[in-house]
Amino acid sequence: MEIDITEHYTFRSDEFRYQIAISKVDGKTAKYYLDFKKITQDMRAWLSPVYTEQCILDNAYAIEFYDVKALIFAARQGRSAFDTYSHMGYTFSERERLFVDGIGKTIINFAIQYQARLVFSVPLRPALAKIYDHLLKKHAHGVQYLYKMEFIKDGLYVIEI
Repeated sequence: MEIDITEHYTFRSDEFRYQIAISKVDGKTAKYYLDFKKITQDMRAWLSPVYTEQCILDNAYAIEFYDVKALIFAARQGRSAFDTYSHMGYTFSERERLFVDGIGKTIINFAIQYQARLVFSVPLRPALAKIYDHLLKKHAHGVQYLYKMEFIKDGLYVIEI
C-alpha cells in the first residue's frame, strides 16, 4: 500500500488541508482530506479553564478527516460528508498504516510546520472513536505528543504537542 500526502491551498488563513492518497496493490485507490481549522471562540472559551496559556489556545486546531468523494456525492445522495464513499476493504494492518503513516504523520508534519500546540478530533462514529483511542494509546510514546485521555468523556480526542 502506498500513501502520498500533499498540502492543498484553502484560500483561508485559519484553515489548512492535506490530501492523503492511498493506492493498494489490488488496484483500489482512495483520496482523503485531513483539514486543520483554528478553534472557534466558543471552543476557545470551553478549553480556556484547562489551557490557561494563551499560546496554546492561539495554536489549537480541530481536525476533520473525510473521503474526498464525499464532496461530490454527499449532497446528491443525502448522506453525510463524513460517510465512507471509497470502499477499500482495508485489512486491520492497512487501516492502522493509514492512520499512523497517513493521518499521524500529517498531524506531526503540520504541528512542526505551523507550530500547532493542540489538535483534537470529534469523531462522529463510535467505531472511529475506538480506532482513534487504540492508536493514540499505542503510538503516543513514539512521538512528541501527549494524548489527553480525560477529554474522551466529552467526545474529544486531544493531542498536546
